Amino acid sequence: MKNVFRIFASAVLLATILSACGQGGETPTAAPPVDPGAGPVVILPSAQPSDPCANEYFPVRNNATWNYSSTGSPSGPYQFTNTVTNVRADGFTLNYQFGTLTHTQEWACTSEGLIAQQLGPSNATSILAFQKFVNLQATNVSGVVIPPSIVTGAEWSHAADIQGIQNLPGGATASMTARLAASYTAGNKETITVPAGTFEAIAVEVSTVIDFTVVTPSNTVNLSVDSTYTLWYAPGVGLVKSSGYGKLGGQDYVETIVLESYSIP
Repeated sequence: MKNVFRIFASAVLLATILSACGQGGETPTAAPPVDPGAGPVVILPSAQPSDPCANEYFPVRNNATWNYSSTGSPSGPYQFTNTVTNVRADGFTLNYQFGTLTHTQEWACTSEGLIAQQLGPSNATSILAFQKFVNLQATNVSGVVIPPSIVTGAEWSHAADIQGIQNLPGGATASMTARLAASYTAGNKETITVPAGTFEAIAVEVSTVIDFTVVTPSNTVNLSVDSTYTLWYAPGVGLVKSSGYGKLGGQDYVETIVLESYSIP
């Protein structure tokens, strides 16, 4: 049981990159009435709905890159890089690089916000999950990760079903299914200083619960894990810091991730 818990607790923070009551696009502006006695009138085109990929707290631009570092995780300090590629009208690709571990994640752009269509590593525990499991998939995804704009007091949620397989010693495999539910609450704006600079960022607290079922050749185990993280987003920049606590294999930990540098074309 201890080994099974250690394996599946490593997935606890997958929701921090999956997670709404987001604001929609702009309302088209009506043409002004014509006064016959006022002379020629120039009618400007109506305002079009905003680009669904335009997000105040996540610049969706080709080759936008963020370099992060982490301290406090059970696996020790590490660095990783996120890069946006393949921006299109309805989505984009986010590329992760953690040492020798690489991963691509497809995102959708909607009027409600940005939605991760696949799982992606974002911190120590989720990286461990990607090292433990194969064929990780997310289905029945609902909610958004980041609304178009975030204001103090805003609340939204995100949920998904997760499936995966782990290779066990001796050639056996275990199947994993899980239900992930995350709730977000936007707090106040704060001045945050990290190696990349000083930013006025809005704090967003995310609470995540994942209920797991793992089936091995000999038994079935059900367990639930939860975590709480605070994410700080700076307008026009993106995530500049995250800090959270959880339990991994029975060990309490507090991890802090900071933005080291970034480049947004």
